[in-house]
Amino acid sequence: MEGYAAPGGSVRSTSARSLSERDERGMAEESREEIFTRTEYRRVIAWKERIRRESPFLREVLGEAGGRRVLDVGCGTGEHTRHLAEQGWQAVGIDLSEDMIENAATLAGAIEGAGSARYERCVAAEAGGLPDAPFDAAICLGNMFAFAEDGRELDSWLRGIAAALRSGGTFLLQILNYERILASAIRYLPVNFRPLSEEEGDGEIVFLRILTPRPDGDLDFYPVTLTLRPGADPPVEIRSARQGKHRPWKRSEMEAALERAGFRVDRIWGGMSEVPFVPEESYDLTLAAVKV
Repeated sequence: MEGYAAPGGSVRSTSARSLSERDERGMAEESREEIFTRTEYRRVIAWKERIRRESPFLREVLGEAGGRRVLDVGCGTGEHTRHLAEQGWQAVGIDLSEDMIENAATLAGAIEGAGSARYERCVAAEAGGLPDAPFDAAICLGNMFAFAEDGRELDSWLRGIAAALRSGGTFLLQILNYERILASAIRYLPVNFRPLSEEEGDGEIVFLRILTPRPDGDLDFYPVTLTLRPGADPPVEIRSARQGKHRPWKRSEMEAALERAGFRVDRIWGGMSEVPFVPEESYDLTLAAVKV
């Protein structure tokens, strides 16, 4: 499903863009899509607070791109896409999940400012074929690359993003810092608590993300969403529980993959702010790269 939000207008939907059906990646894509469409992604993240926190950093890094066309890869329910549109960018958000794209388009509403937001179901490897390309900048925030099955798929995603950018375009990429996770044997990510809707009554949604090491070096990933109602019987209920896999890419691996895809790594940080990257301490690995 595609969606478009014009300045001061509402979202309109058009026909879905068909995806290539390739046997070697079809099942992997379906499992990744299922993980995110069943964890109530929009509800379990404090999006307003996150966007407010990251906005100065985005403005600083993307402001150097020179141009106002930006691609949001793995856009989910479209919060970063919408934010950039409200900052004056012509923003396009793409995601594997059709449900995510439909939610982004349906809930986006009018865009305040001179920018625009459009949403399309598309895999990263095919981003170069988008009608809006080439873009001046691209972002991929939120650990999407951990779901690449192997180095071959990682390369295909990065090459697709490179193909969607003009020469000299900026790419901002964020993943978890797996060097810290592996070195400290971390088994879970920070727990998120969000209030239930008025229709559901008092209580909270609790979002757990559990990590379990695998013999092959990857990590099993268990996103679990709970309903917490103190005093109720039962006080805790499972809303959803899924299982996926994380490939724990290290800094050196991501740098090498970016270079193979035609990027030059420009700067590296330990989060979505200008903090230095410390391998065994930083929560995130954030890289800015330039298409050569």
